[in-house]
Parts: sequence; structure tokens; C-alpha cells
Amino acid sequence: MENELTKEEQLLCARAAELAAESEYATTATPFLTPRERLLVHDALIRCGRADRVFYWGGCRGCERTMAVFPAEWRMTEIPPLPKGGYEGAMDPAREAFFVQMLTEAPDLAEEIPMCALQITGSGFASLTHRDFMGAILALGIERAVLGEIVVTEEGALTFTTPEMAVYLTENLTKIGRDTVKIKKIQPDPQTEIPRKYETVSVTAASPRMDGVVRALTNLSREDAAALVRAGMVERNYNPVLDVDKQIQPGDVVTIRGYGKYRIDRTDEETKRGRRRIVCRKYS
Repeated sequence: MENELTKEEQLLCARAAELAAESEYATTATPFLTPRERLLVHDALIRCGRADRVFYWGGCRGCERTMAVFPAEWRMTEIPPLPKGGYEGAMDPAREAFFVQMLTEAPDLAEEIPMCALQITGSGFASLTHRDFMGAILALGIERAVLGEIVVTEEGALTFTTPEMAVYLTENLTKIGRDTVKIKKIQPDPQTEIPRKYETVSVTAASPRMDGVVRALTNLSREDAAALVRAGMVERNYNPVLDVDKQIQPGDVVTIRGYGKYRIDRTDEETKRGRRRIVCRKYS
């Protein structure tokens, strides 16, 4: 990590370690974690030797906001893939696939996780965005930690929350903007994958250095791009990056505050002028 953990982050990591220890006989889970919190929790569990039974689950495959779930020890009838450290370990698709298989073979396991899926359906006459759904839900006084992904669908949206908040939302969320909405609890198939929308972006930079990539993606001057990095406004794999010399690799997720989030696909192609072509997908 390029910065120290806050007191809240330290408490979160300590609580995750406690939940791991408490899961010997019963399944336990944290509140919903941001991707950065997920990384911090995972690294803390790796350090204390309790990452073998943690799985990050948000209700569907591919969720970025997830709970850290610790299945009861007696449920581990097969050995999962060994946990890796860092970003690769926290976002490990092999361990997610293993947990999906557990949920498929033992549907009652899902009932032990304090999570509900809600389908929000509008009138069909209004075009509601992610921001509309998020704003309306948070306006009810709900804390973000009890809310998982909000996925906009053709019918409205799919979101995940705790059982208590599911009841509250069902009773109180009746309008989003001027549109009337209905909410019902559903049970998605664990194999369901969160649909992601991306815009393909191709830019060129002198090298895959952080400041050069930020400059190319934002159309800022190199000085302004470097200032963004040094000010902590840029994240690589959900960790703030302060070093302008940091090299970007395929698979990295680069977040530039105020400009968007990008998944880097390629950095190895060289143009005729000797520059690097950076091909990525911008999150819509």
C-alpha cells in the first residue's frame, strides 16, 4: 500500500479476522466492502493466516462490492484453490468459481449469508440511470456499507442488501425521481454474472508509465497529469498511486478521479513513431 490505513480500515481488518475465527461452526460475513476495502481485508487475512476460507461474494459473479464470507468449517468438504496475496488474490476468479459451485451444490448456504437480492422495476416510461437509483436509495438514510452492487437492467435495476434493509427498501422506496417503482425479493442463480458495459478506448503514450497513461486518457498536460498522481487522485487496482514512474500492466484497473475507471487490456503494441498503444475499456 502506498498510504497508511485509517483507523476505520484497521478496525475493519481486525473485525474480518475475528469473523474468520468465529466461523468454525457457523458461517460469518462482513458488511459489503468496496474493492479497496476488499484488498485491505484480504491482505490482513493473508498476514494472519486466515485467508484459506474467505470468499468474496456480492450475490452474483463479477460483483465488485462484496461481503467477505467465511463458510462454516464443516461445509468445506473440498479443498479450494490456495489463496494468493494482493490484488490477484482478492479478485481471484478461481476462488469465486469454487464458491459459486459450493452455492450451487448447497443452496442452503446462501441462506446463511446476510444478503438479499432485490429487483427494482420502474414504469417503463422513464430512463433511470445508476445515479438515479443510488441517489434515491441513499436519500432514505441508508449507509453504503449495507448496500452492494446496483446493476441497471432493461426492467429497472438489480441490487443487493442485507435482509433488514431489504424490508426497509421494500416498504419505503416507492419513487425514483418522478417514476413509480416496485420492489420484490428474488433469488438469482449463483452462476448469474453481473453485466458490465464498457467503451473501448485506444490511446498512445511514450511509455506505460502512470503519468503518461493518465495524460493520454485525460488529455491533460504531462505536468497536470503528474500532479493528479501525486495528489492521490489516481488508483491502480484500487490502491492510490503516488509514484508517477509506476508501470501499468495489462489487467490493471486504473481509476482517475473525475475522469473514470479503465481496465487495461494491452500495452505492448508499438506505433510507427515508437510510442506505446494503450488499449483499454472504460467503465460506462
